[in-house]
Amino acid sequence: MARVYVLYTGGTIGCVTNAQGALAPVPGAAFEQRVLATPGLSGHGVAGYPGLSWTMGWFDRTLDSSNMTPSDWIAIARRLLSVYDQYDGFVVLHGTDTMAYSASALSFLLPGLSKPVVFGGSQVPLSFTLSDAPANLVGAIVVAGTLPVPEVCVYFDTKLLRGNRASKVDANRFAGFDSPNFPPLASVGSVVSRNEPYWLPMPGRDVSLAEPGNRARRQAALEAQVAAVSGFSVLMLWLYPGIRASSVSALLSGTSPAVAGVVLLAFGEGNGPTDPDFLDALSAAAKAGVVLMDNTQVQRGAVLPGAYATGLGAVGAVGAYDMTPEASYAKLVCLFASGLDPAAVKAAMPVPQAGELTVIEG
Repeated sequence: MARVYVLYTGGTIGCVTNAQGALAPVPGAAFEQRVLATPGLSGHGVAGYPGLSWTMGWFDRTLDSSNMTPSDWIAIARRLLSVYDQYDGFVVLHGTDTMAYSASALSFLLPGLSKPVVFGGSQVPLSFTLSDAPANLVGAIVVAGTLPVPEVCVYFDTKLLRGNRASKVDANRFAGFDSPNFPPLASVGSVVSRNEPYWLPMPGRDVSLAEPGNRARRQAALEAQVAAVSGFSVLMLWLYPGIRASSVSALLSGTSPAVAGVVLLAFGEGNGPTDPDFLDALSAAAKAGVVLMDNTQVQRGAVLPGAYATGLGAVGAVGAYDMTPEASYAKLVCLFASGLDPAAVKAAMPVPQAGELTVIEG
């Protein structure tokens, strides 16, 4: 018997139309009743999978994912750890707008995963007739209960994607997520097709969360990060033609708490303006200990350090290779929250921790 824990956090999948005519997520108990009425999921089982059962949990406060914060990432991680030994897989129901950020963060907050953690949601609420929610919900539970993939994933529109490689690519179509620089881990049709060569390996006993001592140490680390995560800021800065050095300086110096890291969304292969004042503003931040990540604005491809004279490596920015902006942001937040100093964070950013990047030799 495989058991799956479904954590409902809110999001479109649990929304109904309120008195003002806007969508708002319903509380957990009400949403569970809607799920039990979903074809294929009655009685906390899954039709066609007699050995698979699911249990639902939720937080007291449901969220639109636009309101998610790093503190919420930690709360999700702590909840999953608290029930880790009771279930064989986990589903996190989450709003689509920031799902890729949360899935990326969980991959860094839960090193040593030995079971699947599958983020899921929908473009249309479960309460609507023409909704993608039933298929996404059933698919996520089946994947979490039947595929021994030891990592954080996103399941959406029949595709299972590595969580820290996924991005939301469409605001309306049911195929809302893609993994532009990495193949799907599995796909669901009349059968489940596995792409096992791309799965992360099972962790060793020295780090595996299957071991009680490792779980206890991870819970203690997450508890410490609850306070730490509010003590610094990480920014994302989209570069554009004509960006002014004064705007960059004002953003970096006027943010509270102090800026610890910046994800630069640069042109093409990590290029930016060569205006001396602009470069001086970034260089001053780097010298002050701010970790700069050089990401591309483009969905596919990678930032190769030193590829162009207009690259940002000269001011101390770290090339992100093929990391998504969401993964770069989440990784910076998680590394700083873990207590590492800027030098250690800068050194760790271009090193794969959970399959989030491919080191490419330039």
